[in-house]
Amino acid sequence: MTHIYFALIGDVIASRTLPAGERARLQRHLRDAIPAFNRRWRTSLAARFAITLGDEWQCLLTSVGPVLEIAGTIRATLAEVDWVIACGRGPVTTPLAKGVTAPEVDGPCFHEARAALQTAKRSRRLFAVGGFGPAENALTGFASYDAALHWSWTPRQRLTAKLLRRGGPAVAAQQLRIGRSAVSHLAGRMAWPLVAAGDSIFHAMLTAAASPTTATTR
Repeated sequence: MTHIYFALIGDVIASRTLPAGERARLQRHLRDAIPAFNRRWRTSLAARFAITLGDEWQCLLTSVGPVLEIAGTIRATLAEVDWVIACGRGPVTTPLAKGVTAPEVDGPCFHEARAALQTAKRSRRLFAVGGFGPAENALTGFASYDAALHWSWTPRQRLTAKLLRRGGPAVAAQQLRIGRSAVSHLAGRMAWPLVAAGDSIFHAMLTAAASPTTATTR
């Protein structure tokens, strides 16, 4: 039986429009954050996080479970920009040696992630999937709705959402340097309980679609 993996590729939206100094600072922050990502998700990694081109990164996971947690953490850790993150489901065609990084690995899961990333960029979606079979249309529809909501928010609301997804009101209050009541007011205007419920539904959909019995690689 072919082993299935989950390739993640993340890239900054419209990074070429950033001033040179800001882009250099972003790339430095990403480089500094990679070792912590590798430590945090070491038990889930088939191939470690690594930077591929400038501000693009990749990793390879043994299961789909931590995908949304990883996406949320990266978006909150490097919150000065918006990220498009793609998840490709499928096998790999290169050996997986201990300590290998994702750019050293190839296979259909990476091809699926790359194709999904390019499509998502054109439609301004923040998350994309490839290789998930019949469930892919539903997952893409959910991701499209999430992106529409994100772009409808103000920059401050977008930042608040990133921080709430990472660590809840306490983290948001600390990072925004405001009181918990102000965070609650912001969250209320964003209908945050409904957003959080939607996140849970999307995670359940993604997990179900990752099962070998419900998804097939093209």
